[in-house]
Amino acid sequence: MIKRSDPVKLVISPDNLEIEVAPQANLMTELAKAGIMLTSPCGGEGTCQKCRVIVSEGVKPVQADFWLACQTKIESDLTVEVPPTSRASEMRILVGGTSRQVTFDPAITKQCVKLPDQNLQGSIAEIDLLIQALDLRADLKADYDILRKLPVVLEKSERELTAVTCQDRILDLELGDTSDCAYGVALDVGTTTIVGTLVDLSTGKDLAVASTVNRQAQHGHDVIARIKFSMEHDQGLSILQELVQESVNQVLIEVAEAAKVDLNQIYEVSIAGNTTMSHLMLGVSPESLGSLPYVPVFSDAIEVSTVDLGLKTHPEANAHFLSNIGGYVGADTVAAILATELDQANSRTRMLIDIGTNCEIVLRRGDDLFACSTPAGPAFEGAKISCGMYAGHGAIERVSLSDDCTVKTIGGGEPIGICGSGIVDIGAELLRAGIVDSTGRMLLRSELPDNLPTGLRERVIDHNGEIEYRIAEKPQVDTVSSEAQPIVFTQRDMRELQLAKAAIRSGIDVLVKEVGLSIQDLDQLLIAGGFGSYLNKANAIRLGLIPDLPHDRIKIIGNAAIAGAKLALISQEQRRGGQAIASETQHLQIAETPDFQVYFMEAMIFESGVFYDAS
Repeated sequence: MIKRSDPVKLVISPDNLEIEVAPQANLMTELAKAGIMLTSPCGGEGTCQKCRVIVSEGVKPVQADFWLACQTKIESDLTVEVPPTSRASEMRILVGGTSRQVTFDPAITKQCVKLPDQNLQGSIAEIDLLIQALDLRADLKADYDILRKLPVVLEKSERELTAVTCQDRILDLELGDTSDCAYGVALDVGTTTIVGTLVDLSTGKDLAVASTVNRQAQHGHDVIARIKFSMEHDQGLSILQELVQESVNQVLIEVAEAAKVDLNQIYEVSIAGNTTMSHLMLGVSPESLGSLPYVPVFSDAIEVSTVDLGLKTHPEANAHFLSNIGGYVGADTVAAILATELDQANSRTRMLIDIGTNCEIVLRRGDDLFACSTPAGPAFEGAKISCGMYAGHGAIERVSLSDDCTVKTIGGGEPIGICGSGIVDIGAELLRAGIVDSTGRMLLRSELPDNLPTGLRERVIDHNGEIEYRIAEKPQVDTVSSEAQPIVFTQRDMRELQLAKAAIRSGIDVLVKEVGLSIQDLDQLLIAGGFGSYLNKANAIRLGLIPDLPHDRIKIIGNAAIAGAKLALISQEQRRGGQAIASETQHLQIAETPDFQVYFMEAMIFESGVFYDAS
């Protein structure tokens, strides 16, 4: 008989993992500890039903053929099968698509010096001799550990050593000449994804890039859910901090291994994240961000030792957190402004939109820089969509309707779900074909246009009273039931898309109005972010997600946040520029403007669909 205190065995397939866990432990939590992240948009509340698994015994199923990992307590030895459809899949890495000429001047320097032997005449303290030899800055200082290490290094190296410095501080002393081994990592710490680029701080060259799902996602896909978790759960803040640290460490390890670099030679990380992520990574309570007036605890750039953050770098490495603009316009926006040169005034009127679970919008008009945010929600990242998923292998990223429905998946394999760009495509195509009307309602098969091809018409299904559109068949091997289920886009999914689209578009329209412009005054529209980088411009316009501008005015720029984080890593001038951006940007709370609700309701309506035209 198993005692309540005895560990039980958990076998995970098809990963061939076997671990011991405490009785009554939560299955989703234990799977995450084993490195298997599940999709959980609802934050473990059991409402999204996306963390489905097959369990052999020991628990009662939610339905006849599957269990929800978030609601399952491990009561006895059991075997769990985790299908691909339930996993937070390895995401497509997106790096910055912008470039900017800057002065190469990283905060980290490594300089080899050979100190002369001293004699009775003109001798000075050894540390002062070292500082003179480095000739970097008059205020360079050394702490207690460096003073203790200096005589040991001098003796072992015959007075030749390499000093590692960060701005006004000596970080470390190394034997011999190691000046050509200096590395840093630029990080974009997002709500959903964490991306890191390893940079050679001797040359500024990118050496490796890696990404991972933010492990905090098991406690909700948006920042509101994370804030709520940190406030309502015992040790919630510590749990979230530890999860993001683990995620960042995974990225650090992967880039170091890819470039064959020693983690101890990473001397700095530059971090761009939204305001909530910055707070959580630093272990600062985000409670004030959860209610009006949504003020952060801090806004200025933060310098902290990576050892205090539990990061796998050199033990004395520095972590630089870029400045925040406001509660929901964070350091990732500051980084994007740097990357796109929106901090520079010129004659053009330019707008940047960075689309994620939160959408940040920046507008440059002459000498003025404005910013706001709007809660897009996680729909564009596949959450709250019945067959939605991250942009990983097997995700449908392109959908087109002609005589039939055709799809393109990431990786080119069989489809297992649909990601953000595919969600925009299917919504726009359903509108164009007349399968969805201007209110967002999916029509019954009997209401469809007469000239709609049979191949499209037969995909419209009335499933238990809810209209859905069958996009593709799902391979049986990827399901948690004995029967393969089709990949569908439902009426409820259309409403989620409608809400997300309205939030973003109303933010754009209100910001333009508040600064006294019209949409056609925009000389350039820049679209950034993981989801935005794979948008079909025409479909985004048809959906009303972005303004109807000439396509040559719309530029998709990739992950601008990681590009800006790299600029702050390799250029102290750009780092100072980030602080200036945060101070000078006019932050507008557009949700509090009198016209916001009107614009939001208008944005809920789609332009009348153009019924199917074979031409």
